[in-house]
Amino acid sequence: MKPISIGIIGGAGPMAGVMLLQRIFTLAGSQYGCFRDVDFPEVQLLSFPFSEMLTDERDEAKVREELSSCLNRLRSSGATVFAIACNTLHAFLDQIPDGLIHLPQVTAREIPYGEIPLVLCTSTSSQFGLHKRFFPCAYPSTEDQCQVDRLIDLILKGENVAEQLSLLIEKQRASVIVLGCTELSLFSKDLTETKKLIIDPLEIMANKILEQAFVER
Repeated sequence: MKPISIGIIGGAGPMAGVMLLQRIFTLAGSQYGCFRDVDFPEVQLLSFPFSEMLTDERDEAKVREELSSCLNRLRSSGATVFAIACNTLHAFLDQIPDGLIHLPQVTAREIPYGEIPLVLCTSTSSQFGLHKRFFPCAYPSTEDQCQVDRLIDLILKGENVAEQLSLLIEKQRASVIVLGCTELSLFSKDLTETKKLIIDPLEIMANKILEQAFVER
């Protein structure tokens, strides 16, 4: 039976959506045996240039309108499983739409019992308390949050921040770190030297998308 159609909202930033798409196809091959064209699921990536959402000048109503429009466009084109390749955009959802693999929600299921992870995310996600809505967690100090925001900006500019991110993680007291921004997920494979548990929500979401596309159809 053909897997159901997948819709991805990207663009915040663009490379996070591309990485999610790549992970979906890689996992489809390694876990679901896809290798011929016909084996793979149909995936639509809508990389939308969202309005500014990372500063105090953000227009929350406009971002919500843009996000709703993207979901409707994907749904109207046949997608039934959806993903948003951006943690921060989830803060602008009034409710969880049918078929959406909700990034913070699926992340919550992967937190080890009794652990209070530190979430590295945008200041906007932190201000909204986005991840705290779904699992007990902590956010960085004001100083470290400024550094996280700076690293995210550098990633969006195309710079390699693997070493700086590793140093920032190692200085934290928490033993469990959640990469609560999909831009940080771009460097998850570089964080191999740490003894801390690194949780990458983008990888979790890629697995869950395929689970629904292949198993729950």
